[in-house]
Amino acid sequence: MQIGEKSQAMKKVQEMKKEPRFTKRDTLVVKGIAILLMLFYHLFESGELLDKLNVDHRPFSQDTFLMLSGFGNICVALFVFLSAYGITKGLSAEESGETYDLCAALRGAWKRGLKLIGSFVVMYISVNLLWFSYFDYGKLYGSGWQGGMFGLLDMLGLANIFDTPTLNMTWWYMETALVIIFLIPLVYPAVKKAGRYLILPALLLPSVVQMDGDMARYYLVMLLGAVAAREGWLEKILTWKLKKCWKALLGLILLVLTVLVRQNFMVHSYFLWILDGPIALFLCWFAAEMLAGIPGLSQILAFLGRYSMNMFFVHTFFYMSLFREFIYSFRYAGLIFLVLTGVSLSYSIVLELIKSGGKLLFAHFYKKAHI
Repeated sequence: MQIGEKSQAMKKVQEMKKEPRFTKRDTLVVKGIAILLMLFYHLFESGELLDKLNVDHRPFSQDTFLMLSGFGNICVALFVFLSAYGITKGLSAEESGETYDLCAALRGAWKRGLKLIGSFVVMYISVNLLWFSYFDYGKLYGSGWQGGMFGLLDMLGLANIFDTPTLNMTWWYMETALVIIFLIPLVYPAVKKAGRYLILPALLLPSVVQMDGDMARYYLVMLLGAVAAREGWLEKILTWKLKKCWKALLGLILLVLTVLVRQNFMVHSYFLWILDGPIALFLCWFAAEMLAGIPGLSQILAFLGRYSMNMFFVHTFFYMSLFREFIYSFRYAGLIFLVLTGVSLSYSIVLELIKSGGKLLFAHFYKKAHI
């Protein structure tokens, strides 16, 4: 390579580094926001619950408070969008020119899926070791080989796929997570060729293909995450030439409008499957543009994001099925929210430490066995 070509290449690399990116850290920040929205939504999702448990939600009126908690339901769309976005970015990075190796992509999906299932199994075992005395396994799973099979499917995170009994209704998301992992490599060639032009046909898809509740609700969010990743939508939005103050004002106005529109009764009843994708895209931009650069807050959100999946899967035991009285005994909505966040995060941190220790032990003994 000539000196001029080298300098030109180096200049191009430097320019790429200067360009705004939606980074892995930004993803963690959004995941942190998503898990906080989930906890808030699940804790305060109905007026009957607030009245029954005597929750003090001042300074907000009950209607305003329920509108805000209801908006927290966007959390799942954020996780779906980010998963599809991240997998698509990975597939784009692995491409060699115009060639797409579907077999290699599916091998990667198998590895990713097995890693997710493995992580879920560790969480399942930890829950059952700690709280086995609270569960009536015979009543839930049944007895004999049938009960064992139902328990095994639940432990692998596959209960929702086979519509079999589960210890925790929140674990339904494992089905969606696995669908995203294996479906994105299959639709990637179409996303690569058609991009945004897939969105209109996707809007018509429910008219010709019958889908179950979760897939019907989130397939468009998944597709939008893939298209946004392939076409670099977030990078393009982050390069808008506006002063920071105007971006902040615009972001806050859009955030308020997003909450008001999404929580409208008609919109919430009929159009969430269409709106949740664009809203997830907006919230990703808002987090990367407005929140990721705030010292302290961004670190806290990214830290929560790192443990968000474990928090997703265990928080239901704390606020609903096992320790409901303890969680709601704090009465004030802010305190209740902080306590649930704290105990869910603590459990998740300890679980990850145990997993890390287990990996180190396995690596140690594996190395000794092969010396």
